[in-house]
This record gives sequence, C-alpha cells and structure tokens, in this order.
Amino acid sequence: MLLELVAGVLGFALASLLLPLVIRWAVERSVLDIPDDVRHRHSAPTPRVGGIAVFVAVILAALAALWWNPSALGAHTAPFWPGVLLGATIVFVTGLVDDIRGVVPTIKLIGHATAAFVVIASGFHFDTIAVVGPISFTLGYAAIPLTVLWIVGITNAFNLIDGVDGLAATFALIGLVAAVIVDLMVKPAHSLVVATATLGAMFAFLRYNRPPARVFLGDSGSTTLGFFLSIQLIISATDAAHGTYALVPLFALAYPITDTAVAIARRWLRGHPFSRADGRHIHHQLLTIGLSQRRTVGVLGLVFASAAVMGISVTFAPPRVVLALASGGTILLFTIVVYGIRWLGYHEFSAFASSVVSVVRNARCHVRNKIRASDLAAQLARAQSLDELKLMLGAGAEDLGFHEIALETNPGPYIGPSSRHISPKQNRPLHISCPIAWEAPDGTVGEATIRFWCERPNAYTHLGVERLVMHLAPAVQHWFESNRVAVAMRAERRHELQLRPHSGIDRRKVAAFGKR
Repeated sequence: MLLELVAGVLGFALASLLLPLVIRWAVERSVLDIPDDVRHRHSAPTPRVGGIAVFVAVILAALAALWWNPSALGAHTAPFWPGVLLGATIVFVTGLVDDIRGVVPTIKLIGHATAAFVVIASGFHFDTIAVVGPISFTLGYAAIPLTVLWIVGITNAFNLIDGVDGLAATFALIGLVAAVIVDLMVKPAHSLVVATATLGAMFAFLRYNRPPARVFLGDSGSTTLGFFLSIQLIISATDAAHGTYALVPLFALAYPITDTAVAIARRWLRGHPFSRADGRHIHHQLLTIGLSQRRTVGVLGLVFASAAVMGISVTFAPPRVVLALASGGTILLFTIVVYGIRWLGYHEFSAFASSVVSVVRNARCHVRNKIRASDLAAQLARAQSLDELKLMLGAGAEDLGFHEIALETNPGPYIGPSSRHISPKQNRPLHISCPIAWEAPDGTVGEATIRFWCERPNAYTHLGVERLVMHLAPAVQHWFESNRVAVAMRAERRHELQLRPHSGIDRRKVAAFGKR
C-alpha cells in the first residue's frame, strides 16, 4: 500500500497548491456562481471551477505513482484505464464548458454517454451480479445497456447533489473510502492508485469547500467525480471470478441515487421535464426546515455513511447476521421513507399515496357506479315526457350515491336538496352543474342544467362524479335532441299560461309547473 499512500499524499499536496490559483483565476475571469433564493443559497459570488484543481491534481499524482511503478494498476484492470482516463476527460471538458459558457442538457447527456461507451469499448462492464453470498445472476445482453445507464446515471446524480457547501465532497469521500475498503477485502492485488490520489485531492478540496465555501466543484468537478466513482466502485466490488457485489456501489452511493430518484419522481408527478432544475432536493428541504449547511451535511453524511457500512456488512457478513441486518434495515428504511416525506414537505408523494389508496378502496365502487350509470342512461332514452325524464333521474340518484339529481329547464338560483340545505356550512353537500344545449325546431338553442348533489370527497373516498356525469349528460342531451318538438310545445304552453293574467289560473301553480 506504500504506492497508494504516496499517490494520496501527492493528490492532497497538488490540490492544495492548485486550488488558490484556480480561485484567483476564476475571480479574475468572473467564472462565479451567483447566489439566489432557490438553488444557489450561498451568501456571496463564489468560483465554480474547483474541479479543475481536483482533476489536474489527480492526473499528476496518478501519473507520478505509475512512473514509479508502472504495474500499480493491476494486470486485470490495466487494459481499460486508458479508456477511463479518456472518458473522464470528455466528462471534465463538457462540464468545464458548461461552467464557463453553459451547455444545454442534451449536449451534456451526449457527452456523458460518449464517455461511457469509450470506457465500455476499453473492456469495462459488469455482467455477473452477486447479491448476497452465493446468490448471483448473469445479465447477458442487458449488461452493456445497464453499464451505460449506471455510468451516465451516477455521473448526473453526483451533479445534482452539489447544492450545499461540502455535500458533494463529503459523499465523494464516503464513496472512495468504501471503494478502498472493499477492494482490500475482495482482491489480493490492488489497483487503488487513482482512488487514493482522488481521495487525497478531495480532502484538500474540502478545506476550501466547507461552509462557507470559497470554491465549488462546478459541473467539471461533480460530474467527473460521479463518472469516476461509478467505475471505481464497480472495479473494487468485482472479485477474481468477475462477479460484482451489487450492494456495495448501491449503498455507497445511496444518497446520490436516492436524491435523483426522488427528483425524477417529483418532476414526473408534477408533469415537469426531468431536466428542469429546482430547489427542492433533499438537502434544500433540510435547509428550508431550519438546518444550517453544516448540520445538513452532517446529518446526511452520518445517515448515508451508515448505509455504506450496512451495504458492506450485508455483502460479506455471515448469513445470520445478514438476515438481522436486512430485517432491521428494512424497518428503518420504511420508517425513514414514511416520516421523511412528511418531514421534508414532499406533498407530491402524499398526494400520490392517497390517490393509490383511493383507487384501491374505491375501484369496485367506481365500476359498479359506471355500470349503473350506463343502465340509467339507457333507461333515459325510453322516457316519454320531460316529467318522466326528471323522475328517472331523481329515482337513480340514490343508486349512484348522490343525494339528488335534478334537471332544470329554466335554470336559476337553486338552494339544493331540501333535506340538506339547512346543514352547517362544513357539512353541506357538493354541487356540480352540467349544462345541456340543443337546437329547437325554430332554430333557437334550448338550454337545461343537470344538477348533481353528493357528499364532499375526502383523501380516500369519492364517487368519481365526473365519470358519472359523462355517462348521464350525453344521454339527457340525446333525449332533448330526439324530442325537440315535445319540448318546444311544452315551452309554448307555459308561455301562453304566463300571458293569460285573467284566466283564473293560480299563478303559484304556473310557477311550480315552470320549475319542473
């Protein structure tokens, strides 16, 4: 391990020398990250190209160590390290251009995918997944697509978590330490020169990136770190038989994966593009509820460092210990998810959960009501008069779960079902009106309104009123269109009665007749 230690010390020393130079250059060229109240919550403009110092320091430290001992990369991994270097350079240059001038998300994605294919072309991929103990399976034709997805996904996930001073650097250290530990456990011959050089450079960078940060990684640093970690953790977790212990990289990178999955799910539920940046990542929400940047980094680092330890323990522990850890971890994960969603204010997931529960609880009711609504719509077509049509609608209300279904051919103020209009305000039923229009024989347009009254829905129970309305409203409209002459004659008769003031007819009866 002497060579690895030398590489780590060189990475630390070189990054410590380069970072002040990079900071000065960024200030002179105004390559700064400007604060705002959404995503960039630092207090002053800050250089955002710290990735330059980290990248150059790692390359120089690794080359110096390899010049001392050219076989340090290991015989089984040496063939694809040139591809890793070329791919990392593509990712770094893409990120640097984005830091300085800006790059559209599609171009960035193309650059990251190109880097992934370069690494795969050099021989890197995982095709046999070992879960726990002897349990393993082969990916077959899915190996290459999954490798690309893994590399590109982690590359971008690490960029997404670079939103709080010291956060991305902290999780880079967690991933690198996990890679070193697992590599020492799995392989007799090591290939950790690049990993330890990166580890040393990140310790130096964290001195400048702790809150309040004097420099940020920027896209050039965060994406390159994510790219390298996605590869190094797979290398470290792959044994001599080419089986990859999948839980190690998944748990070591648990926070970038979790935060990215939450962001994608949130944006999907809201109907927003996945590439749209926002200020509601997990670390942003912790800041919103009152934690300082230091405490946010500390809480997340402690929780997900424990997850990395659990992943390593579950992978290599005896079966009895694995069962205990898996049981405890599952309970803990469920608790964190349930309470974390509420604590962090992710109401999108609460709305989704209530909708799913509502669908499960009300599915049979919805199907039953749609069948009854279809039956009632078929009966309405057989109505012989407007009065019979109204009676049919009123009689079908209870079967469909409504308090009342009223058809008004002379719409006006309506106070609702007589049995409920005196209730307290909070208990009054829900009112939905659906207008109906048809063309009369004289060319005028006739109008009516169907009024539906039902209980107010809650988070878990509702009638699906709009679905029932879409069954009944067309049937009523079809009846009016098919009985235009009868409806017109009824309207004329009512009009004549209203124009005969001395006929001896009780005006209250006429008014009641007109409201039918």
